[in-house]
Amino acid sequence: MIGNINTLFGRLRLKQLNLIIAIGKHNSLRKAAAELAMTQSAASKALREAELILGDMLFERRRDGLYANQFGECAINYAHIIRKDVIALSDELREIKTGQGGRIRVGVIMGGVPKVLKDAINKVCGLNKDIVVEIHESTSATMLGMLNSDKLDIVIGRTSVSQHADNYDYIHLAEEDVSIVSGNGNPLTRKKKLALSDLKDARWLAYPQRSPLNILLKQELERADINSFTSPIETASTFVTITLLSGSDDFVALIPSDIASFFAAHGVVTVLPIQLPSRSQPFGLITRKQGNLSRAAKSLIDAILASREMTRMQGGAS
Repeated sequence: MIGNINTLFGRLRLKQLNLIIAIGKHNSLRKAAAELAMTQSAASKALREAELILGDMLFERRRDGLYANQFGECAINYAHIIRKDVIALSDELREIKTGQGGRIRVGVIMGGVPKVLKDAINKVCGLNKDIVVEIHESTSATMLGMLNSDKLDIVIGRTSVSQHADNYDYIHLAEEDVSIVSGNGNPLTRKKKLALSDLKDARWLAYPQRSPLNILLKQELERADINSFTSPIETASTFVTITLLSGSDDFVALIPSDIASFFAAHGVVTVLPIQLPSRSQPFGLITRKQGNLSRAAKSLIDAILASREMTRMQGGAS
C-alpha cells in the first residue's frame, strides 16, 4: 500500500488530472488537448501514463469518442476534488498575504437566517470587504447532501434528518419557534381568536415530505383531528412561500416565528393568533468530520459562535 501511495505522489501529475477532467467533459481526446493547450500526441501519452499509474483503463474507446467507465468516473470525481483543493490552496495563500478575500459556501434552513446567519455575515463582511459568501437556503437533508459532496463548507440546520449523523460535527445554536401565517386578505385574519381546528379547510403551503417542519405540521394537525392536507403545495423556499401567501386569500403556512414577524412587520403577511403546543427541533452548526475548512469559513464559524454567546449572555442578563 505504501509503495502504491508513493507511486501516486511521485508520478501522478496535476496536468494528468486536468486531462482526465477535460476528457470526461468533452468525450474527446482532441478537444481535451485543445482546451489544455497540448498536442494530441502529448495528451494521448499523458492519458496512458495516468492509466498505468492508477492501474486501470479509465475510458472506453468508441468510434465517436472516449467515455468514462466506472474507474474513469471515480477518477474524474476525485480529480475535481483535488483540483478544487489546489485552487483553494492558492486562494488561501493569497488571502494570508493580503488579509482579505476568500469564499464561503453556507447552507441554511429558513429559520437560521435572521436568528444566526444575518449578524454573523454582517460581522465577517465588515472585517473582510473582499470576502464572498455564497448562501443556499433549502432543507437540512438537501444541504447535508451538498455538504457530503463538497458543494458546501458549512450547514446551519439539523443532523436529525440523516441516518449518518455521526459523520458530522454539530454545535447547537438555537431553538426554532414557529407561527402560522396567511395572506392579509384571508378571512381568518379578521378573527381575534383562532384554534388550529378552524383551519380544517385551509390550503397549506407545506415543507417537503419528511422534513422536520412538515412532520411537526402533520403532528399538530392530527392533534386537532385534521388528518389530511387540503391541496398541499410543498416548497422549501422562503420566497415562494411568502409570495404565494401574499397573493392568496386561502393559503396558510407554518414558518419560523422570526421570519413570520419580519414579513408581518412589513405588511406582507399576517401572523394568525394560534398557539401551538409543540416547538420544532433545535438546529445547529454542521461541518464534516475531519473536513478541511478554509480560513474564510473558519472566520464565519467564529462569528456565528460569538453571536450565539452574545445572545446567551443577553438572555442571562434579562
